[in-house]
Amino acid sequence: MRLIADSGSTKTQWVLLSQDGTQQALYSQGINPYFLDSDEIQDIVKHCFQDIPKDEIEEVIFYGAGCALADKCKLVHEALVGVFEQAVVQVYSDLLAAAHALFGNKTGLVCILGTGSNTAVYNGANFDDRIQSLGYLLGDEGSGGSIGRKLLQAFLRGEMPSELQDDFAGSFSVDVPIVLNNIYKKPFPNRYLAGFASFAGKHKQHVFIQSIIRNSFKEFIKYQLEVLQFEKGIAIGVVGSIAYYFQDILNDELNSSGYSSAIIIKEPIHELVRFHFR
Repeated sequence: MRLIADSGSTKTQWVLLSQDGTQQALYSQGINPYFLDSDEIQDIVKHCFQDIPKDEIEEVIFYGAGCALADKCKLVHEALVGVFEQAVVQVYSDLLAAAHALFGNKTGLVCILGTGSNTAVYNGANFDDRIQSLGYLLGDEGSGGSIGRKLLQAFLRGEMPSELQDDFAGSFSVDVPIVLNNIYKKPFPNRYLAGFASFAGKHKQHVFIQSIIRNSFKEFIKYQLEVLQFEKGIAIGVVGSIAYYFQDILNDELNSSGYSSAIIIKEPIHELVRFHFR
């Protein structure tokens, strides 16, 4: 059997392929080596595959958030080898997952807009240029974390219109001590901030919410697209739930800045299976 995985910071999608071509989908929490150590990753994977004969898995291809640097790839690789002892394990970044899913072996501008964000120029095999990812505190423009942070700031500062302020208060536990505890004391603060982006989806038609989404996408274009070297006519592809649910606003902002509309995929896992195992 062969196994392929696409992991963001929030969830991991696994597809197990049997010799006869049968596919089985499995899900676990997100695996990001910036927030989890090797033992924690192993525990997550073992729980997900507790009913699967792991010694029959011959190959594992894992794409993950936080796996751009060699030391983080090594951490995830060692954890996966500890679970799938008979398998050849390969670990790649989530950005390469987006490139393979969107463009295969063709060129394009590759973007991620999910819990976090990232962008690179893809030549069909490797990246010619890419942004320096600064994470959820200093970067991640246009992401769920960015939109969630803006919503949270607007609520806590009393800047939301009253009808939104009341609904936000009824939807989340957001007094200042709880918020600060989740951001500074509890694990996965990026997931916590991104969780508020669902409120933007609920009130997408409200002018105040649209303003927050647009400003976040404007920042994404300014800090992640305009800093890269590429021809403006290049195809643009974006993966992630934020791009998918707000694609009309995203493409409007791209067009307003002189870019073409984006190819958008919510979840790359099925395209990755086709890319590797067709």
